[in-house]
Amino acid sequence: MELRGPTSWRIGIRRQEFLLDCALWIRASERIEVPAHRLVPGPLDIEEIPEPARSVEHVPGAEWLGWWLSLVDPAGQRPQPGAGLEPADDTPDPLGLAPWPTLRRVVAERWQEAHEWHSARRQDALPRPGPGTLVVNRVVDEVEHSLGRSVRPFSLDIVLLPVRDDVIRRVDHERYLVPERVHDSPRWPVWLRSLVQRIG
Repeated sequence: MELRGPTSWRIGIRRQEFLLDCALWIRASERIEVPAHRLVPGPLDIEEIPEPARSVEHVPGAEWLGWWLSLVDPAGQRPQPGAGLEPADDTPDPLGLAPWPTLRRVVAERWQEAHEWHSARRQDALPRPGPGTLVVNRVVDEVEHSLGRSVRPFSLDIVLLPVRDDVIRRVDHERYLVPERVHDSPRWPVWLRSLVQRIG
């Protein structure tokens, strides 16, 4: 991340977002078939998918999609809880899961497993950091050099996802969902440079 004064630019890169990672794990472990949507990434990048829970019913894909959209695009997609919904109904994300009763039960049952997977993933990633602030700063410096001026003020929020996917998804003009495998590849600075040239 870089911040250069009150009228400059900012690029925030978030890796291993707890709720997003766990939502992807729930989708994978429960084999949830999700309706196509531009913000739904490919499958979880995991070696061994856990078995689905046997004590709860099948989760409708529309419920998982609603939860996912509320997590990745809260300003544009979060549904308003209805009057009959209990906002603290034994869920780790009570307001986020209240509208989806079947998913809420599955998440409550599988949450500990999802948490353990996420914690192990964080430990595994410690010795292998991806491209960091230096790459971001270098890209912006190169763009400024090519333009012959400072870039215009902008703010970007890059959310990295552990998925087997090469598609970068634009949530809005400031937020992008980027597969970790893209971020950790030579493609990342090329894509970032193109974006900064366009908005800067």
